[in-house]
Amino acid sequence: MKTVKLATDHNLCSSCGVCKSICPKGSITYHRSNGVYLPTIDNITCISCGLCAEVCPGLKHKYEPYQTASETITGSVIKCHNAWSLDAGLRHVSASGGVVSTITKKLLESGKYDVVFTLDTYDYRDQLQVKPYSAVEYLQDWNQSSTPKSRYLPVSHENTIQYLKEHRDARTIVIGTPCGLRGVQATMDKLRIEKDQHLFIGLFCDKVFNYNVIQYFNDIYSPDIPIEALHFKNKESGGWPGDMKFFPKNEEPFYRPLSDRAKAKSYFMPERCLYCVDKLNVCADISVGDNYTGQNESELGSNSVIIRTQKGIAAWKTAENCLEFRRIDISAIQMAQAIDRRLENLYFGDLHSVEYSHADLNPGIPREKSADEYCSAWKQALRKLQAGAVYCSDPIILKKQIKCDNKKPNPLIRFIKRGVRWIKQHIIKL
Repeated sequence: MKTVKLATDHNLCSSCGVCKSICPKGSITYHRSNGVYLPTIDNITCISCGLCAEVCPGLKHKYEPYQTASETITGSVIKCHNAWSLDAGLRHVSASGGVVSTITKKLLESGKYDVVFTLDTYDYRDQLQVKPYSAVEYLQDWNQSSTPKSRYLPVSHENTIQYLKEHRDARTIVIGTPCGLRGVQATMDKLRIEKDQHLFIGLFCDKVFNYNVIQYFNDIYSPDIPIEALHFKNKESGGWPGDMKFFPKNEEPFYRPLSDRAKAKSYFMPERCLYCVDKLNVCADISVGDNYTGQNESELGSNSVIIRTQKGIAAWKTAENCLEFRRIDISAIQMAQAIDRRLENLYFGDLHSVEYSHADLNPGIPREKSADEYCSAWKQALRKLQAGAVYCSDPIILKKQIKCDNKKPNPLIRFIKRGVRWIKQHIIKL
């Protein structure tokens, strides 16, 4: 029987924590390895039931098929908006427009839902774990809380599943990235927990970091003083989309450009992100991300919102009086979020499947190109990830890799490579 060890052996774990929560014998614990929190199975107590593998989102992201790959990874769409919160204080502390916080706040105030699962820290020295918050807990001193803003790191939903097992009648709001929501939903299905009474708010996700990036930022920005907290995006220094804000121990906070964050991601990322195509979170009731459409943008921040289900429509109607919003076509969001470029990950996943002889990581998506075209790019991406994975034990490897990546290519070599590619495409096929 397959277990979640298959995910760890093939670098497919997303650290979502659901395998630990569903294990009937408590045989799974998490440990940090190469910047990622991975499950370890106690072979003495494990009964090889296979439940951990069945709910693991890292082993498979199944999609409802549409005619094209782009349509498939966009998913069901009822309405789309660009939107932002009318609560100035809430919008200020949020990463962008404050839409997720506004919807959650209003739904809890109205009594339509009992609990929301969210984070309450910007300290990343340990694994991030969502926690259940009642309406009273969540609404108290909201603008001073540590729940808004994106974390950009893998988050465990172990506590979500544990709470749902103990409170089967609770009406909850689950917020997460695509892998997190997929893992929670698969586990609920296995445990026969009814999903209709739960709202799933999905975050747009363009890959996350591994935890080694915190040490990396500490080393380059504050080598003598430990960083105790970090906002990956903060609008205080110049408006949306915001810079990174660091909080060194016993010192004044400081900012660093958002571009530095973008440069680091290609090195500090769980490998599973390299094979994920679900940027728009197709399994959510409402999907929310930054608004890059060029419409309704603001230095205060705004969100693009995709409402996917009738449950999502009902939640939106409850909160819409607290939001400013404008209708927008899904094509504008697709273009702004560069959906077609994300399809590169589809072929990376196919190459990984062939390399390790395992099942399709993204079933349901039509293939429109040959994976072989992406082999060189895939291997280059893996080299970068491997350098970031061992950073804490051997930072020299990363320095060498960055130096190599920044080296300008020899024009003659580039010309020869283009010639070889042309020959392969036009001559060998004849």
